Amino acid sequence: MAALTADVHIPHLGPSPDKLSFPATGADTFFAGALVWLDISNNTGQVQVASIADGDIIAGICAKQVTTTAAGDLVELYINGTWALAVGSMVATDIGSAVVSDISGTITDNEADLVAAVDITIGAGDVLVGLSKAINTEETTRIWTELNLGWRYSATLGWVEPI
Repeated sequence: MAALTADVHIPHLGPSPDKLSFPATGADTFFAGALVWLDISNNTGQVQVASIADGDIIAGICAKQVTTTAAGDLVELYINGTWALAVGSMVATDIGSAVVSDISGTITDNEADLVAAVDITIGAGDVLVGLSKAINTEETTRIWTELNLGWRYSATLGWVEPI
């Protein structure tokens, strides 16, 4: 899939998710529904949707469209909850599987680039986004996924929290 070029609506299940604001790495457009990544290269807690690199970790889902003009401009993110993500080729047999960003693939702000952990060879740098719970019965191309942000895979330690 390609990076987002417009807002996307991602259905949410249950109570309102928590939101936090994070500083952006620089000028960019963050579309509503975009996956937003914590840039670990600069160690400042800044987030981005462009220039995503191996090692970056998921920070949340963009709550509303915002165009930042400089580093430090704030972006509001949903940081928890259960979301109906369009996670690529996942099917009913993938329920209960981890939903990951496969670092060996294309990393974008588009949720459709996510995959089931059972469908890939977990490797160093893969990022755990959440746990698949059920097929969304209204829209069968989406899977209800509980967010579990910031975890990475280490060949020696398995899934580990970010530092």
